[in-house]
Amino acid sequence: MTAYNFDEIIDRTGHNSAKWSAVDDGCLPMWVADMDFRSPPSAIKAMVERARHGVFGYTLNPPKLKEVVVERMERLYNWRITPDDVLFSPGLVLGLCATGRGFGAPGDAVLIQTPVYGPFFKAATSNQKFSLSIDMQYVADGKHHFHYENDYNAFEEAASKPQTSIHLQCNPQNPAGFMYARAELERIGEICLKHKLLIVADEIHSDLILEGTHIPIATLSEEIAQNTLTMIAPSKTYNLAGMGCSVLIAQNKEIRETMAAALQGISAHVNIMGYEAAYGAYSGGNEWLRQLLVYLKENRDFAIDYIRRHMPLIKTTVPTSTYLLWMDMRDLPIEGDLIDFCHHSAGIAPSPGTFFGEAGKGFVRLNFGCPRATLETGLKRLRAAVEQLALTV
Repeated sequence: MTAYNFDEIIDRTGHNSAKWSAVDDGCLPMWVADMDFRSPPSAIKAMVERARHGVFGYTLNPPKLKEVVVERMERLYNWRITPDDVLFSPGLVLGLCATGRGFGAPGDAVLIQTPVYGPFFKAATSNQKFSLSIDMQYVADGKHHFHYENDYNAFEEAASKPQTSIHLQCNPQNPAGFMYARAELERIGEICLKHKLLIVADEIHSDLILEGTHIPIATLSEEIAQNTLTMIAPSKTYNLAGMGCSVLIAQNKEIRETMAAALQGISAHVNIMGYEAAYGAYSGGNEWLRQLLVYLKENRDFAIDYIRRHMPLIKTTVPTSTYLLWMDMRDLPIEGDLIDFCHHSAGIAPSPGTFFGEAGKGFVRLNFGCPRATLETGLKRLRAAVEQLALTV
């Protein structure tokens, strides 16, 4: 069995990396959700073999990729879908925006629970709709940690509004890193059915489970399955975001055809290498993923323990999925902008909390999908800046 080296430091500067090019010299990027690890050999091999063919004309959806998706859903979740239920999109964000284009009517509301992945808002506003945001309830877990709970009364009140036609759900949740329990999903599914809201389930982090079990909302019942469009991708799991290949699953033929037409209307086609990378990762990346999850969990535990011991004024989630740590920094005596403090005082670049909605003000999201040495460097920089704050109060 091959042992994969996730401690390897790979220089990503000079390669037009969005993550590494968007920060000032010397600032450590810990923001956008891509990892600093080499992708699995099976994905790389698939792309190299395709490149050797040397002809890169227009391409069709590969049946073999649909088949591996079908097999994967049954193996992981006992979810029986067919190849006909599967569509492809060049990226999940584009898929979200196509959803806003294809479903509902101009002026409709898109129901979102916040804080949540920023492009959810774009999916509404870029398609003549508006986002109807419901803040989840912040619950403290002792002095150092917190989690969120659903406000079902507010959710149903928003769902019952005549103009609300779509619910965008994020599970596993980004940025907080939790997974919805079965009872929570059932309650949300029932409310959406009652008020005739299409469920668009962003489950892109569903392979990145550090502990516990992910439940696709479409597996709860046939009725909910017929009211759900699920989005997954190999991009976060196998560090293939730049390849632009996402998977859409719709068991309802009308939903599937509407979504296919929305994608076709903007000529949204996956490129050859995106298909090959996805197939290579899904068909041959299981052992790589198993070892990655062990490493990510250890990174999570290292980061949480370090913050608890050295920066007790910062509260964090304890993510059971993703490689993202959601940090409440509102108790720090920071004057001015929080991200300016992170960039200029600490020399790190996390994602700003406001990217995830107004509920994220005073928070940042830290990406721990990196070698342990990189993570430790970032945390030490933040610690030094926080300790300097204490000296100036």
